[in-house]
Amino acid sequence: MNDPQQGAVPKQSLPVVQPRFFTMPKLDERLKVIVYEPKLYEKRKFRKEDKVMRYAAYMRISSEEQVGNYSIDAQRRAITTWVQAQDGQLVKLYIDEAQSGRTAHRPAFLQMRQDAHNSKFDALVVHKFDRFARNRTDALAIKSLLRYDYNIKVFSATEPSEDSDGPIGALIEGIMECVAEWYSRNLGSEISKGKLEKGTQGLHNNNAPFGYKRNGRYLAPNPDEVPGLIMAFQEYSTGKYSYADLAKLLNKHSYKNTSGRLFSKEAIRGILRNKIYLGQVKHQETTHNSQGRRTFTAPVQWFEGQHEPLIDEELFARCQSVRGERTTHRQARHKYNPYLLRGLIYCHNCCANAPENTDFPAWDKMHAQAQGKHSYLYYRCNSRTNGFSCQQPGVHIEPEFWIAFGC
Repeated sequence: MNDPQQGAVPKQSLPVVQPRFFTMPKLDERLKVIVYEPKLYEKRKFRKEDKVMRYAAYMRISSEEQVGNYSIDAQRRAITTWVQAQDGQLVKLYIDEAQSGRTAHRPAFLQMRQDAHNSKFDALVVHKFDRFARNRTDALAIKSLLRYDYNIKVFSATEPSEDSDGPIGALIEGIMECVAEWYSRNLGSEISKGKLEKGTQGLHNNNAPFGYKRNGRYLAPNPDEVPGLIMAFQEYSTGKYSYADLAKLLNKHSYKNTSGRLFSKEAIRGILRNKIYLGQVKHQETTHNSQGRRTFTAPVQWFEGQHEPLIDEELFARCQSVRGERTTHRQARHKYNPYLLRGLIYCHNCCANAPENTDFPAWDKMHAQAQGKHSYLYYRCNSRTNGFSCQQPGVHIEPEFWIAFGC
């Protein structure tokens, strides 16, 4: 028998690996963060990009004829589908019905801007950008306000946008804004052309004025209003009545203006100088200022109408002569007399003793007035100009008050 060599290391048997009762599962990156770095997980859990995006939708239709024609429903469905595809949450709807996109003074649109300022949503969605605005200046200004000042993204459910497609989206979005404004301007031009032709043919374009009613395309005398109209012209031609006196007289005889409200002195002024009662029709081109509001600076054209005159030329001329002889006062513009409380204060006497037949909200407001080459500034009750009796005297504003405010 051969003995093993001296100094050799004997072989050792390897340990037998026994099966484990529990094995740690393989962790993905999210579970590793939760198990090994819980503090880092808590920070990541509340990251802004992990939150659900809150979307608001703005929808608009342009005219009364579109109300009820399913356009709003179609816009809502398209926007809702788009938001669901983005895994977002639609938190609020802003809807303007019968509102032009040429102006930014729309009720729901203004409310949307206020809510955006208060961070009530993270992004705004429209069906098409022409629903947002048809005025390129407004579109650029308000979108910049939303995106860069309020940190609100602006998307379209059917068109590329700056926030969804980057530079190429910004280019297409700008083109669509130009197209929307062109469409609106071109449509307005065609409508103005049609109104001019209608006036040339002696047809009245707008709603029937006081004293007339619609009979198809033509104006016809309204037997319920003609006596009040003739009374107003006859009494004013005597020189004993002011606009406010005539408003009070017509209100006393239960006449209402074309809006169904009580007469004001402004309504009487418009009636007494309206040549439509001589059998003529008026045309004035519609113009707008930079804010989209209508201006009345375009020249006025008068055409021979196809309706029956209600006032003879002699009576109408006497009324114009009285208007020229009476001293009139025009309210100075805001930039000359800075009334800080303009449109904010109300008459105490009229608020405490409201007549039963007052159906419009601003009847008891105090309006600003200046006399003596703007040396005396007042607030006066509006109820007098609307045909009511009020014992509240004018509230004089001391000049030192304005000097204290640097005016």
